[in-house]
Amino acid sequence: MWTIRRAEPADSQAIRQQLHRAYRPIKKQGFNMEATDVSLRAVEESIWQDEIYVLVDGENRIQGTVRLQENDEPTVDTLGWFSVSPHLKGQGLGKMLMQVAEEQARKRGRRKLYLDTAKDHPWLPRFYEKFGYKKTGVIRWPGQNFEAVQFEKEL
Repeated sequence: MWTIRRAEPADSQAIRQQLHRAYRPIKKQGFNMEATDVSLRAVEESIWQDEIYVLVDGENRIQGTVRLQENDEPTVDTLGWFSVSPHLKGQGLGKMLMQVAEEQARKRGRRKLYLDTAKDHPWLPRFYEKFGYKKTGVIRWPGQNFEAVQFEKEL
């Protein structure tokens, strides 16, 4: 019923819509994360530069995303644009996406994954800790209206 595959250029608009749909509750909480208002052009560029994986349902609709980006360190990838459609939460689909991202990073020779999220977000920090990500610091990125807690996971 569910398939996870690498995103293609034709997926750009559907990915953008998925990110906006999944990050709407985060936007309503006041966090201005990149994915809350990502542009179509940014998605298109990311498909070419990064690795984006999409969770697709039986009707070929994108219901989840995760992005792997090269990091400044050659053995580390950055995980981002993690999303699952809100109406599908609690079904283990986020876990499936995380496992695929981690496996793909391993195949690329990465030893760690890095991610960050809003420090005061009501569920995301605990979600990442549940999957073995360890807090490594706090940062405030330029243009963001929140402090982000940083996480890493050894692969």
